Amino acid sequence: MLRFAISISVAVLLPALSTTVGAQPLPTDANLITAIDVSGSVDPSAEALQFDGIADAIVHPAFLQTVAAGHHGRVGFAALTWSSHGHFVTLIPWTAIDSPATAAAVAAQLRRVRTPPRQFPPSTAGAEPRPWRRDLLTDVSGMIEHASRLLTRAPFASAREVINILANGPDNVAEGPDAARAWALSRGVVINGLVLGSDDELVTYFRERVQCGPGSFVIATHAPSDVSWAMLQKFLLDLAGSLPEQVG
Repeated sequence: MLRFAISISVAVLLPALSTTVGAQPLPTDANLITAIDVSGSVDPSAEALQFDGIADAIVHPAFLQTVAAGHHGRVGFAALTWSSHGHFVTLIPWTAIDSPATAAAVAAQLRRVRTPPRQFPPSTAGAEPRPWRRDLLTDVSGMIEHASRLLTRAPFASAREVINILANGPDNVAEGPDAARAWALSRGVVINGLVLGSDDELVTYFRERVQCGPGSFVIATHAPSDVSWAMLQKFLLDLAGSLPEQVG
């Protein structure tokens, strides 16, 4: 079922952090992958909202407080863009967010790779499109497979593995997401959805055919102004299942 993927990594400048404790992988309260939809139906403004929404959310005090409240006080974080035909671009390789400083570094990288705005497509000499802008389709199944493999290569040890899918449409590349979803579920992976727009049918599609795992959910954004709020709620819900139980 797993297919070959063309994976590109965007150069990043993030603080160096050891990924091991002695000979053991560094433990985290959750390993989170956020997958940003850059298929042909996503216009540049919607793309920018996704980048900014994630950046805003991971430096929000509520997110940082929730991370700090975890047993290990850190989460593993990675972000990528996705479309179809095996085109995936890793924007944030596996990074441990364990402080306001590491969160700010990740947020700054997300903003850096989306600015200054480029031409879509290039219309002037010297202008270059972002490497992920290929006007391709929406391959949810391929993205789930790719993200699931990325989870297996995480340098951090966690009992909670989460794939967050940002999307504005259903899978429209041959097979649907069912087989990839079932494979991820068999590995204990949680898949959540953040639907860009207010399409009730798409929300239902994600709830019935994409969402899976304990504590999984789908959030819909009804207006551009909802995106940052929805991203924050998404990350807080991601971590809710990893917080230690309160006694008393």
